[in-house]
Amino acid sequence: MNIFVIATTLQAGGGITIYKQFLSHLPKYIGQNKYWIFINPVLPKVAIEGVTYISFPLQSKLKRILFEGKLLQNEIVKLGVKPDVVVSLQNNGYKKIGGGKQIVYFHQSLPLYPGAYNPLKCTERMLFNYKHIFPRIVKRTWVKNTQFVVQTPIVKKRFVSYFNVPTENVRVCFPDVEKVDVTQCKTYNWEDNKKHFIFVGDDSKYRNGCTLAKAMGILSKQNPALAEDIKIHVTSSAEKAPIMYNEVVKNGVDKNFVFEGIIKHDNLLSYYKSAAALVFPSSIETVGLPLLEAAAFGLPVLAADVDYAYEVLNGYDGVVYTDVYDYEAWAKNIVAFSINHKRYKPLPQERESDWGVFFDLIK
Repeated sequence: MNIFVIATTLQAGGGITIYKQFLSHLPKYIGQNKYWIFINPVLPKVAIEGVTYISFPLQSKLKRILFEGKLLQNEIVKLGVKPDVVVSLQNNGYKKIGGGKQIVYFHQSLPLYPGAYNPLKCTERMLFNYKHIFPRIVKRTWVKNTQFVVQTPIVKKRFVSYFNVPTENVRVCFPDVEKVDVTQCKTYNWEDNKKHFIFVGDDSKYRNGCTLAKAMGILSKQNPALAEDIKIHVTSSAEKAPIMYNEVVKNGVDKNFVFEGIIKHDNLLSYYKSAAALVFPSSIETVGLPLLEAAAFGLPVLAADVDYAYEVLNGYDGVVYTDVYDYEAWAKNIVAFSINHKRYKPLPQERESDWGVFFDLIK
């Protein structure tokens, strides 16, 4: 079969991870098939027999709009190849390409969850677009009987409900998660006797970093002596997280927060091994990798009271779920984790790869 794979708009984050995992499993399933993979030039090209890469430098919005209608059509004509299967790794479908089957990997959870975003605020405009405009655009690109792939059962449930697609047309393919060898991770020396917490997140509104600032503001008034002993390390810089930083300053708790900037993964693992807890108030995630990594260390976790967190940490005893807008409860739980120096039975990391489910759809 001739199989077209579209990955032209993947440039960062989870999309690139999906692309790399797809390539890592492709040699096992390629058989006698021929793959034409259309990519953004920033993506790596792995030499695989039977695979041809076609680069598209789609940087401008105009070129992205024209891609389906003109650029891709022109390339198909030059190739002289008719696809039997079209695989999109980037949420949208391709009606004009044709092909006997289309498979769409959907990995944008933001429109599936409640949330209010102001398009007049530059910090929320993109979130507004992903929440309200993006889903309308991508839905129009899907052909009838498109087969969809999502990452978790919770996302499948929300996806089916939101887009009103048949549940039998949606498969779950949990992404590969690198196993953490806890024994090889070094303990981090904080060089003090304070209680150190980790917040893995950025300044996006749905990450709810301001919840932590408000909780610490409450704690600093209720128990200033205990509050002085708490440090929350943020995996973003103050410049990259101005909203959270301003909320920290507003609540007078700037001494309680350390805006680290980007932390190397090895160092982050050392933080997990040595911290009092992971605080994770994000209300929207697909998988929530920091939750899995923290649970691999048996680290206490204070998580948002949202369905994705329950699913990812199912069976883990070391988690407390809290409403992201109940700042008093977050303050109370931070105190509890500061006092109780406890580690829990690590969440098992053994899991078979689900990529076989994905490639079965291509057959």
